[in-house]
Amino acid sequence: MNPPQKNSKSSNLKGTPTPAEELREFLAYVSSERAMALNSRLAYERDLLHFLEFCAIKGFSPQEATLKQLRNYLGQLRQSELSPRSIARKVSALKQFYKFLLRESKMTSNPSELLTVRVKTKKLPKHLSIAEIFRLIASAEGSDEAGIRDRALLELWYAVGSRVSELAKLQVSDFDWQEGMVKIVGKGGRERLVPISQEAKRWGKRYLEIRHEWLIRHALKEADVFFLTRQGKGFTRQGIWKIVKKYAKKAGINRNVWPHMIRHSFATHVLQGGADLRAVQELLGHRSISTTEVYTHLNVENLKVMQQKYHPRG
Repeated sequence: MNPPQKNSKSSNLKGTPTPAEELREFLAYVSSERAMALNSRLAYERDLLHFLEFCAIKGFSPQEATLKQLRNYLGQLRQSELSPRSIARKVSALKQFYKFLLRESKMTSNPSELLTVRVKTKKLPKHLSIAEIFRLIASAEGSDEAGIRDRALLELWYAVGSRVSELAKLQVSDFDWQEGMVKIVGKGGRERLVPISQEAKRWGKRYLEIRHEWLIRHALKEADVFFLTRQGKGFTRQGIWKIVKKYAKKAGINRNVWPHMIRHSFATHVLQGGADLRAVQELLGHRSISTTEVYTHLNVENLKVMQQKYHPRG
């Protein structure tokens, strides 16, 4: 899809950027200065191209749009077959675009400031109970070399609550065993330091010895990726998923378990234990506190269950 050219009531003087050019400037900004991931950038581009088409059809430029016209655009989105989440994403892209135009002094006010959209249904993340996560981890007994690696992987994963992709990309150089910290590189290249539990530290150091032996024994090429297969290669997401499935079955967890549930379990359990929401946001590497707040909704659901079960009038 080619970016629409400006078709507004105002004249397009030589040297004045067109809406398409301003969109390219915005996308360059989020890519370089905000280090936005490629998939997110492409989604922003699609969403904003759709908005520019709307502006062109209605005969005004994005800078000329009023709050009323933006609400008309929102109304058009609601009449489409888009899900509430997709509409919310488009509005988010639109608001970021106008913030950029205001920041670059291309506008004197932001017409999207009061534009709001509510996502009525918020899907609560499924997680394992504390008893289940303990059984899952303990099922990797560490009775052989691969078992030691798997136990270290599960212990460390639950200790830091990382995304599966972040776990797979961990480097040997990311660990500070003396301080008990690990550097995790998240979305957009953002780095965060997360403490390691004593159990994760103990099993991690045991695996480090096994890892060193594998490299020597099989004449494997030295690699900085921390978790390796016996062939000396890093794990794929699918490979880690197989490990989770294997030990969930061994632990007798008779429901579907997938990798992201480890992260959800970490967040839920530390919040239930009394952790501050802002601290959990930092540990998870969320850019926005609203992303972390979903776990507080989950705790509310748990409280409702507890009340219904134990309250005399529940």
